[in-house]
Amino acid sequence: MMDHEQLDLSALDRFGNPARLEGAVRGVMAQAAPVLARRATGRPVLSLVATWARPALAAAAVVAAVSVTSLAAPLGRASTPSAPPASVAEALNLPAPVSEWLAEEREPTASDLILALDNLP
Repeated sequence: MMDHEQLDLSALDRFGNPARLEGAVRGVMAQAAPVLARRATGRPVLSLVATWARPALAAAAVVAAVSVTSLAAPLGRASTPSAPPASVAEALNLPAPVSEWLAEEREPTASDLILALDNLP
């Protein structure tokens, strides 16, 4: 059976006692004092940014070196360049029926579409 008596949760209230609240504030301030003192030295923001400049420039140099070497490396193709494609259809590697439509500048018929679908690689 349920007990309808109200529970006393006042023991869980951390700051119900003003003396306890002041103690918690003093503890937080004591722990934060070294950080606050270091920040109060008044170093300008640009000097803080400047401390990161050298590592950032080193990282940028590494990225640039890797990029240049990867772009300069051959892609596994023959050293002699191949002839450029004669037409757009050849460059796109379109099936023969499609390239014929493009060359004739006409719309495909239903039989042309069936023939093109049969010739797909």
